[in-house]
Amino acid sequence: MFFGWSLAWAQPSVVFLNPGKADESFWSDVDLYAEAAAKRLGIRLRTFHSQRNHYSMIKHLEEMINQQRLPDYVMLVNEKNALPRMLTLLEGLPVYVVVLLNDLDLQQQQLRSQNPHWQKYLLSCLVPNNYWIGQQTAKEMYNKAGAQPGQVVLISGDKATPASIEREAGAVGFFQQQANLQVKQIVYGQWEELRSYQQTRVLLKRYPQLKYLWTANDHMAFGSLAAIQEAGLEPGKDIYVGTVNTSEQALSLLEKGDISALGGGHFIAAGWGLSLIYHHAAGRSLPSKINAPMFQLLQVNTPFYQQLKSKDWSNIPFESLLQSHQLGSDHQVVR
Repeated sequence: MFFGWSLAWAQPSVVFLNPGKADESFWSDVDLYAEAAAKRLGIRLRTFHSQRNHYSMIKHLEEMINQQRLPDYVMLVNEKNALPRMLTLLEGLPVYVVVLLNDLDLQQQQLRSQNPHWQKYLLSCLVPNNYWIGQQTAKEMYNKAGAQPGQVVLISGDKATPASIEREAGAVGFFQQQANLQVKQIVYGQWEELRSYQQTRVLLKRYPQLKYLWTANDHMAFGSLAAIQEAGLEPGKDIYVGTVNTSEQALSLLEKGDISALGGGHFIAAGWGLSLIYHHAAGRSLPSKINAPMFQLLQVNTPFYQQLKSKDWSNIPFESLLQSHQLGSDHQVVR
């Protein structure tokens, strides 16, 4: 047999090609949640971190194929539009694919509907509502500022990743609807703290009346906050900062008031993907796409907020997250 493990085994094998870094707050939380799910569901999970290098994901997949050590399932993320190349590599091989976090584009959807191989092996796409969380964090910033007028800048992730594009669009859409706000510029921090710090130093000089600074993830927010404070300005008073992700540092800064708006929850994607795989291995059909309600606008001291701080996922009923009656048709899963 071409691949090393068989579905006849009691425990399905899964490789997760994680596009991030093992020590990066968001992707570390993704790993922790997925590991808890794998343990509870009896799934053998192996994770590869590409260190924010999408070419590394592709190379690792090529190596698995060349060395004939493919699992039963792979979970893929369309980071910087790397998914088409990875699907090309996997076509014709007996490996099931679950796509996380970024939706399939129109061409990939047509591929699944027209190609017999992908009709069978491209199982499902699990997508959070990035537009919604971009919009809600922008709205929360504005409300925390008492709807003050002012200039707005955005530090988005990158120009290619669908989640980045949609998150940015949600924030921009809200800001542009407010007559007393001026969206001055959008830059791309590539999800990196240092780059965002450097960009924010320039932006503060360019726009001395800046009131709102939105970033697409927490690490970029950390860089921006460092630049704001270095300039002698007070976050949450002189400039309002909003962002996404639920790292320990981000939660602390929300409590302190340096971050005015924080959204998160999509770190559960890989754990939910394993729940899908669990059901598929048990013989159930899956919806081709699930618009999963992963994101929440975070409020201090709520039950979900406290669970985020504890990071204890051992009691999550992963086997019942996606009920059997919800599988086999396309509709939103209720958490």
